[in-house]
Amino acid sequence: MQESKVPSGKKIGILPLVVRFQEFVAEAESVFKDAAERAELDKAYRRVLRTVFSSINSLPHVGLQMNANMVMMENYHHIYCFLSERKIHSLESKRKEAKQKYSENLDRYVVQYLGRPLEKLNCFFDGVKARVAQGVKEEDVSFQLAYSKQELRKMIAKYPGKEVKRSLELLYRKILKYLSPEENLMPVVWRAMEQEFLRQYLEFEDLIRRCYKGSEITMNFSVEDLLNYFSSITKANL
Repeated sequence: MQESKVPSGKKIGILPLVVRFQEFVAEAESVFKDAAERAELDKAYRRVLRTVFSSINSLPHVGLQMNANMVMMENYHHIYCFLSERKIHSLESKRKEAKQKYSENLDRYVVQYLGRPLEKLNCFFDGVKARVAQGVKEEDVSFQLAYSKQELRKMIAKYPGKEVKRSLELLYRKILKYLSPEENLMPVVWRAMEQEFLRQYLEFEDLIRRCYKGSEITMNFSVEDLLNYFSSITKANL
């Protein structure tokens, strides 16, 4: 396990040491499941699995050709599903740990890969929030030249719905290119991307409502449009 090497290529998928761990457990359970030495076997499981986790955690330092969080997400998900299926009592804490690490790496992957798809708007509203934090009243923000209604309209105009959807289509294809098919995590990742994009969008709407009250300024696409973009891209790739 300690000497196991990470495969090279565009799709790493499930690491060989994770597969070997599964094989070890399957073989050991078939031979020693009801043996008197069960306690020793459980110790062995925990020791080996600690090594597996340590190897997976070292992936960001290996110099992968792809996103390390993606590979970690897939492998922790695989371990979690395997341990859930096996129901080995002594590994219950490790099963929960695998689930937690899977969720953490999913979140990191989404933040890194999706990023801030409306970057110029994000920067604009970062400035708005900074002014409010400095003591400028929300209703007075729009009177500052850099954050006027006219400037906001310019920023919004840079993101027509058609272009946003096209960017999402490119993002979907990019994710699909690197995710391994055996874990079938594309629907989960895409849903998480949708939720993060929606969170950013709703924050923009809230800031417009608070700082540009009565301006009737709106985004070039609605929440419903955004949800339709994600849905239609999913359907187009079924």
